[in-house]
Amino acid sequence: MNKQRLYWLLQISGWTIYAGINVLGVSAQASHFTPIMAVPVVTEAFFFFLITHYYRHLGKKKGWLYQSTNRLVPKVLVSIFFMAVLVYLVRVGVSFVLQLYSTEMLHWVNLLGNITANIIVLVIWSSIYFAFHYFEKNTQSLKYEVAMNEMKLNQLKSQVNPHFIFNALNSIRALVDEEPAKAKKAINNLSNILRSSLVMDKKKLTSLKEELATTRDYLALESIRFEERLQTEFDIQPGTENVQVPPMMVQTLVENGIKHGISRLKEGGKVSVKARLNSHAMLLEIRNSGQYNQHGGLNGTGQGLRNTRQRLQLIFGKAASLEIRNENEQTVLTTVRVPLYENGKL
Repeated sequence: MNKQRLYWLLQISGWTIYAGINVLGVSAQASHFTPIMAVPVVTEAFFFFLITHYYRHLGKKKGWLYQSTNRLVPKVLVSIFFMAVLVYLVRVGVSFVLQLYSTEMLHWVNLLGNITANIIVLVIWSSIYFAFHYFEKNTQSLKYEVAMNEMKLNQLKSQVNPHFIFNALNSIRALVDEEPAKAKKAINNLSNILRSSLVMDKKKLTSLKEELATTRDYLALESIRFEERLQTEFDIQPGTENVQVPPMMVQTLVENGIKHGISRLKEGGKVSVKARLNSHAMLLEIRNSGQYNQHGGLNGTGQGLRNTRQRLQLIFGKAASLEIRNENEQTVLTTVRVPLYENGKL
């Protein structure tokens, strides 16, 4: 059973049972019970059903499941209080319409007692909901660790492949005699890339700022080989630098664009990296000259790309996405959506 079906099963059955228990309670307390007396409590249960579903929707939209406890708890408690008051007012309103209303319902003792009872009910619902997602998140984390161990060697090979290292060393060797200063800088670029690739299996996430630094080192080395045939451009919106992304993700996607696109064009081409904030997520757009064939190349044999997709899914679930398409006849567009989480805490 998938999560969506499980949610609806528990949501419907839970509030149905709650309504049934309350109807039994009302019938036991009333000296002359009539079916109309059950309407307010059934309506209350139905409103609980609606308001907790909206509460869940709001929490998912605002990313509450991924916020730190210090920030989450106050939001949940405030929401629960207002929901508890609103639910009781609905019950009072229905009782008034059905002429079951009495002034005692708004007496401070009854008011406080009923709102407190509603708060307890909502705390129980919230505890079950957040506990489920907490254990699910831990399970995803364990899956991630297992997958990372299995993929470690493949990742290292795919992220910094032997062909790239061989080409980089050849380019550096050609510069040693003619342009020693440039050769020294290229050696530093290669050293930075190798350092990043060696620690990538130890880090689940890194900042976009660090990723862009590695990508710039990679492009600096490729510029030696391609010379004027490779043009680069970065358009990074302020505020995106601290967004947490999988290590070597940007470099891998840029490398795929050069390998499967620009390197196959006689006149070379351009690769650009653009980052924007958009509705609780960062949108990363990588454009490169060339044409994308969905039956091969990037989608078919790219081990690095498959690893990137898998890491995004394991870390962020459905909140993240990676898409590749032809933007036009000359340009391939790779779009990555990464959700915004506090300090990289999932």
